[in-house]
Amino acid sequence: MVFTREGFTQVASNAFAGLGFPAESPSIYEFPNVMFLPGSDLTPINENIDKIISGLTKWEPKTKETGSFAPPKLTVTGKDYAETVANMNLVFLKNLWSDGLPILPATEERVNSLLRGTDLSPDTLVGEGKILPRGGIATVETLAVSLAMTGGRPEYMPLLIAAIEAMTDPRFVLQGMNATTCSCFPVVVVNGPVAKEIRLNSGYGCLGPSSQFPAGASIGRAIRFLMVAAGGSIPGVGSMAIHGSPARYTNVVFAEDENGVPEGWKSLAEERGFPKGSNVVTADTNMGTVNLSGGGTSTTYEEGMKNLYKVAYNMRNPSSNYWNVNPWAKGSPGFVLLPPLGAQGLAEFGWSQDKVKSFLWEASKMPWSEVVESRSPLEIEKSISVCEGLKENEPWPITSRPENITLVVAGGYQGGHFYWMQNAWPAQELVSAEIQLPAKAKWDAVLKEAETDLGPIPGM
Repeated sequence: MVFTREGFTQVASNAFAGLGFPAESPSIYEFPNVMFLPGSDLTPINENIDKIISGLTKWEPKTKETGSFAPPKLTVTGKDYAETVANMNLVFLKNLWSDGLPILPATEERVNSLLRGTDLSPDTLVGEGKILPRGGIATVETLAVSLAMTGGRPEYMPLLIAAIEAMTDPRFVLQGMNATTCSCFPVVVVNGPVAKEIRLNSGYGCLGPSSQFPAGASIGRAIRFLMVAAGGSIPGVGSMAIHGSPARYTNVVFAEDENGVPEGWKSLAEERGFPKGSNVVTADTNMGTVNLSGGGTSTTYEEGMKNLYKVAYNMRNPSSNYWNVNPWAKGSPGFVLLPPLGAQGLAEFGWSQDKVKSFLWEASKMPWSEVVESRSPLEIEKSISVCEGLKENEPWPITSRPENITLVVAGGYQGGHFYWMQNAWPAQELVSAEIQLPAKAKWDAVLKEAETDLGPIPGM
C-alpha cells in the first residue's frame, strides 16, 4: 500500500509494474500538495482515515495473472496512404505513445529492414530487459519499432542497442531519471570508428540538428519513445519533471572527436578502460547546458587558466540532487566539452587531462558562505550526512574527487567556446557499453546502402 502526494498515483503504479507487480497502484489516498506548506490544514487525513484503514487491511489487486505479453499489432486505415499515416498519428497521440511530433509507421517491412543492422534475434532482451519505472520489456524488436517511428536506419541499431544496455544498467538509475521532478534527460557519448560510419556528429553543431549527420536525432528520439511507451515517462502522468526540456525530444546523442584529442590525452572510452579504437557508448543524465563564450583557444598557460575559470564558475552551483544522493562519491557531475583546438591549446601549454580536472575541481568549490546562503539548514544537514567529505565551515566541491569530472573533446574545430553540461539526477556512476556490430558482410552491405541513399560520408 502506498500513500503519495497529489498527482503521483501513476508514478506509483509505474513503480509497482516495474517491480513485477500488477500495474495498479494500491495508493488509497493522495495527499493534497498544499498539505506540504507550513501551517496547512491536515484535516483531510482524519476525513479519509476509513479509506486508509481499508487500504491497509482489505485492498487486493484486480489483476491475478503474472507474466509478460506482447500487445496485438495495430491496424489503422484511411482512404489513402497520407490519411492512414495521419490517422495513425492521432491514435498514438490519444494513447500517449508519442512525443507529440509526427511519426512514421513502424510497419513489419520497415522493422524487418532495421533488424538487418544486428545479428541478435528480435526477441533478445537488451541489457536488464526492462525500461523502468513502468518495466516495459526491451527486446531488439521493441527497439527496432521505436527506431522505425523516427525514420531511423539499420546502421543505427547497434548503437541504439548499446545505449539501452547502458541505460538499463542499475547503476544508471533509469527509474529515478524517468520519474523525477527534475527536468533531466539522458546523454549518450559515442567513441570508435562506428560513429563516423553511421554519420554521428562530433563536430560543428554536434548537440543539435544536422542533415549531414542525422544519426543522433533518430537514435535519441527512439530512446525517448522507449522511455515514454515502455518506461511510462509521460509528462504529468509518469514523469513529474516540472519544466521538461527541449532536449527531451531527441535527448543528446553525439560522438567524441577522437582525431581532435591531444597527444597524451585519452578519449572518454580509453578513460573508461576500453582499448583505443573500441566502439563504445557512455551514458549519463543531464539537466541543462551552458555555452561558455570566449573560451576555447589558449595561446599561453595563463590564458588557458582563465578559460578554465569560466568553466569552473558555472560548475560551482550543482543541482541539489547531486549533493543529496550517494552518487556524489562516484558519479560524474557533468560533461565539460572542449573544442579540438581548445583542448590542443591547453595540452600545448602543459595542461594534462588530470591537471585540467584538478583545476576545475578546486576552482569550482562553493565557499561555505554561499552554501549557507543558497541552501536550507535541512538541505545542508542531509548533504553532509549523505556525501562523505562535505563539512561545515569548509568549501564544498562539486564531487568527491577530481577524477569524477568528465572531459569530452567535441564541437567545431577552431574553438572560441567551451560547453558545460550539468548533471541532474545522477547515475551512481557513468555507465559504458561496447557496441556490437553484425557480421562484416552484413555491416558492409548496410553501410553501402547508406552511401547510396545519403551520398558519401562528409569528411571521408
